[in-house]
Amino acid sequence: MTDAANRTARILATLSLSLVLAGGGLSSPVAAHAAGAGSTVGTPDLVGRSAATSVTRVTTIVTQPANLAISRYGTRTKGSFTVVASGLKLTYKWQRRPASGGVWKTITGARSASYTVRVGTWPSGTRFRVKVSGTGGTVTSRVARLTVLKPTKTPAKDAEKAFGLTGLTQGVDLSAYQYLPSGRIKMAKVAERVGTDGFTILRNGSGARPRKVAYTDACTGQAMRTGAKPVVEDCAYATFADQATSAGLSLGHYWFNGWIDSIDTTSQDLFAGGFTPEDSAATFVSWLKADGNYTKKSTDPLVLDVEAGHAWTKKKDGKKYTLTLRAWNPAEATAFITEVKALLTADGYHPNLYVYMSANAASKKVNGVYRWADVAPIARLWVASWGTDNGRIPDSQPKVGPWASHGGWSLWQYSSNARIAGSGVGALDGDIAKADAWTPNA
Repeated sequence: MTDAANRTARILATLSLSLVLAGGGLSSPVAAHAAGAGSTVGTPDLVGRSAATSVTRVTTIVTQPANLAISRYGTRTKGSFTVVASGLKLTYKWQRRPASGGVWKTITGARSASYTVRVGTWPSGTRFRVKVSGTGGTVTSRVARLTVLKPTKTPAKDAEKAFGLTGLTQGVDLSAYQYLPSGRIKMAKVAERVGTDGFTILRNGSGARPRKVAYTDACTGQAMRTGAKPVVEDCAYATFADQATSAGLSLGHYWFNGWIDSIDTTSQDLFAGGFTPEDSAATFVSWLKADGNYTKKSTDPLVLDVEAGHAWTKKKDGKKYTLTLRAWNPAEATAFITEVKALLTADGYHPNLYVYMSANAASKKVNGVYRWADVAPIARLWVASWGTDNGRIPDSQPKVGPWASHGGWSLWQYSSNARIAGSGVGALDGDIAKADAWTPNA
């Protein structure tokens, strides 16, 4: 026997004796490796087992399932609890119990390393755990908690806390969609929720329908038809404006961009009839004045809603023409804003001018330049940025593009899933406003 072989034998003898005294043998990974170093044949240990015998792996949880939050509404209404375990021939059995305690119950079909929870399946606060079994035994995970996030009642305070802001107020924006025969919003409930310093922004009118097309009046359900001009006054505007004023709410007024000659590509002007942004502005101002809730003392936000509309088809001389209403471009928006300002200023009003658009639109660049750079100095920003649209303030403030050099956002539509209990309607557009949102720019 060589010196090297003698040393190996002495090491194995010492190791074997130690394992026997400890109640073990040469079946541990370390011992098996040491035996293999001196022989290609399994070496018997002191209790008759072979060093080549396979090792049993103890079932172990490597990563515990974490607490999970999903939303009652919006884009994140499901999520998964996940466990990571090691061992052989692993199986999983997920269990749950109520937040108040009680017996753990096995969830039918939940037999994998992850368990997906969908809103409405289990109430907020439900606890979950998983039992992982294998050849090396069974181990139970830590308890994980499910939270179902509901729309907030205090978005202004939430945003102040999240972003270090002060003086924020809260409100909703409304249109005829909240004044349907099947459900009409109760303004008293709105006022109760948004508070004495709250607000509502109302759709005054829209150019979203082409001229001379049939439509159904949202407020009455009656068949209607647009006239020679591609504009329609919101059928709920006057009622909402009166109700909001009586409730002590601050008001805002918006106009949905619509069909104009630069969008109508038909040679016969079938859709817009030659209507221009300036014509839209004149109609908006006329309807504002006629209603009476907007006065020469008012500093209400006056908003151009810059959004795309729907596709429409018209027939002429046996031919079909289909066009889709695109969102107005900066030049068209500028023409509208400039005309509104001129008309109101000439009559002694104090126009507080805004544009409404998504955060993505506001921050879009063309050839390295913000697309809306020329509009930011003349109109403030009401920005739509919903995050997961769960009725709560998103985790970050909106992108504002060129408005970053002009005070950022002034109004923020934070969700289309705001809820007001007892209001008579379901989802609402929720908004918050900065302290100076009702103060016109110099």
